[in-house]
Amino acid sequence: MTSLHSIIADFSSFYDDNPWFGDSFLDVISDISAVEALVKPPNGHSIAVILWHMVKWRKALTVRLLGDRDFRADVTDADNWPSAESQTPATWEAAKSAFAEQQTILMEQLGEREEEFLDTEFVTGRKYRMLVSGVLQHDIYHLGQIALLKGLIRKSETWKIEIG
Repeated sequence: MTSLHSIIADFSSFYDDNPWFGDSFLDVISDISAVEALVKPPNGHSIAVILWHMVKWRKALTVRLLGDRDFRADVTDADNWPSAESQTPATWEAAKSAFAEQQTILMEQLGEREEEFLDTEFVTGRKYRMLVSGVLQHDIYHLGQIALLKGLIRKSETWKIEIG
């Protein structure tokens, strides 16, 4: 198996299969209600905001895969960490849809590439291997946060009072 095939398998496993680290993205996300997704923990981000952040950095990869090599994402972009106040049940559904769309693009675009693609630069001094692997690591990291928040929201009497 090539590195590229391994990366594709890892993205697939992360999303809806049986990843090495535990539950897949869909397993974690599928039963989170809009009410739960919008809870803002003290000094933290809501599940919905974290998911939009994940979409943002997936987009840094997928837009380039679709041919826009000039696209730049920055940590200061407004959509990197959208405000909790801007989140609604509709934006929660939109975030899940956007993530699913990014998954489809990733699988299609990576599946069309050859191994050498990973060692080409997307900007001077930065190779796709780093970007692709980084996005996957970023997804895993934040999925862990979402799973932790989901469990805390469901177990916390304080948060249950706040969310009804």
